[in-house]
Amino acid sequence: MRAHGLKGELLLKPFNPDSTLLLSMDEVLLKSRTGAISTHKVENARMHSGHVLLTLEGVLDRDHGDTLRGNLVCVTRAALPPLEEGEYYLVDLVGLEARDAAGKPIGKVIEVIEYPSANCLAVECEDGVREVPNIERYVLEVDVPNGFVRVEHLDEIDPLKIAEARSPAREPKAEARSPAREPKKER
Repeated sequence: MRAHGLKGELLLKPFNPDSTLLLSMDEVLLKSRTGAISTHKVENARMHSGHVLLTLEGVLDRDHGDTLRGNLVCVTRAALPPLEEGEYYLVDLVGLEARDAAGKPIGKVIEVIEYPSANCLAVECEDGVREVPNIERYVLEVDVPNGFVRVEHLDEIDPLKIAEARSPAREPKAEARSPAREPKKER
């Protein structure tokens, strides 16, 4: 998020470009880089070249808008659209037990990383963290209600050292976002 124009509008790139959720919100949460969360009333929201322009109450000029640069715009769970059968929010995957294809526990999902080509589950195992692409080949099953994901082909993914995987340069990316469909089982 950054300032846009002289009157305090904020320009943000939505995680889900197809979502219009922010256009209908009365208030949003801003999460700073330090993790502080504040609630702000939305005065206006509109689309502009694939971005959302947001006007927040009390943000009257570019200087004030600039103080909010880098904040993450969030909404409450209750504001998210209901999920259909087999869908889940990426944030729901963090904390799930990771199991191998046979169902044996092998680690825990500590983060969801969104890359341009695919989302990856950062699975903390005994020998380090593996970034498991959330695609059919690697993710066999996602069972959020029962608290686990089943994965396979981890031998193809080199583990990162724990300290490397949790370096300050990497920010967690598992905020509430668009629903993701459960991977279909390969035939």
